[in-house]
Parts: sequence; C-alpha cells; structure tokens
Amino acid sequence: MSQLIFRLCEASDGRIFACLSDQPNVEDVFDSGYKVAYKNRDNSNGTELLASWRSSFIVKSAEFNKLPEDAELPAEIQSAFDTMMASLIKGVDVFFCDYNLGIQANAPICNNIMDNYKSTDFVLFSCEEMIGNDPRTQPYLVSYAAPRYPDTGNIGRQHRIYSKTDAFAFCQAVHAIVVQREKDALTGGHIRTELDPYINQENVEKSHAENAINQFVKAIQHSSGTAQTNLALAGPEQ
Repeated sequence: MSQLIFRLCEASDGRIFACLSDQPNVEDVFDSGYKVAYKNRDNSNGTELLASWRSSFIVKSAEFNKLPEDAELPAEIQSAFDTMMASLIKGVDVFFCDYNLGIQANAPICNNIMDNYKSTDFVLFSCEEMIGNDPRTQPYLVSYAAPRYPDTGNIGRQHRIYSKTDAFAFCQAVHAIVVQREKDALTGGHIRTELDPYINQENVEKSHAENAINQFVKAIQHSSGTAQTNLALAGPEQ
C-alpha cells in the first residue's frame, strides 16, 4: 500500500517550497537537500550549522494501491491531479513532485502543471528511468529552462529539473533555482504576479491540503479498481 505525503515549508529567506510524493521518507531527503543548500543563506543557526525551515507542515493521505503498470493514464486521473495541484500550489515558489505519482508505470502526469504555473520552478524526481541510474556515468539531475512569460519582454526562465531521489541532487536543484532567480531579479526577469495571480495567493492551509490529496487518492482508488477489473476480464495473453 502507498500513501501520499505533502510537505509545505517556508525557507529562511521567505521562499515557499513544497514536496509531493508517494514514497516513504522522501520528506527527509527533501529537508536534507534544503538544509545543505541554504546553509550559507540562513544565519539564524550561526555559520556552522545547517539551515532550518522558518515554518513547515506535513500531511498524509489515506493508504491506496497504485494504478497497475499495464494501465494507461486515465483522463480522470490527470484531471484529479490538476485539481489537486490547483489547491496545493498557491504561493509556492519551488515545487518538488514525484514524477510517477500514484502510478506504477512511467506516465508523465506532471507535464501540464509546468506549463500552467510558470511562476513556480519544478523539480520532478524518481526520474532514474529518464536520466540513467549508473553512478559512474549518469548525472544526478538534468535541468531545462523555459521562458516564464514567453509573450512578454520578461527574460526570466522557469527551471524544470528531472532529478534522482537523492539529497545531494535535491541540494543541487535548490541551489540552481535560487541562484537563477536572484540573477533574473537583477536583469528584469522578476516574477510577474499580475500574469500569474496564483503565486501571490495565500498558501494552502493544512486541513485543506489533506483534503486535496485525499480527493486525488479517491480518484486513484476508483481507477485502480476499474483497471484491475478490466485486466481480469481480458484474461491472460495467448
């Protein structure tokens, strides 16, 4: 059985980070990546200690069975995911999301959100299938940059990072995003709240976040039961 976790945190400089996954203990990897990346940016603990979140919360969903690997990504699951994200992403600057959330197959459930929420930078993890898993030759992460506001003169770039589920990789992703945002802000690439009003909205409350992820889990449970029934009716391949 799997379980969704959603973690929302405020960094020492006020930036809002979020993490959404169905893997156990990913929140620890997420926290470790931030604490190392922000070590020299957070002076509240002195110069020798790791950074700490200014505030944070975590919620967990009911347990569920993932969609079977042979099942295609149903339209209703994509719709349920998009609805959940609309609730969770308000005011979030950097969003870490499991690439195969709730699905055993390698299905790109996150593609829509990166296009719909340009003021947020994304780190998609559990991407070993995409970037390789040989530590001798493969990178920890692969980073792309897309124009935040392509129809304007704003030169800001949106990070889209595909990462291994690893604290070092998460640290590098956080560092790259923060540095790029600082450079953009100095050269006319600042965040445009009038173009993306969601980024200026209040963050989701803990109770609402828990409800949002459980609604998504209900959609998975319904589709998972339907998919397993269809596979059983189809019978073994000849």
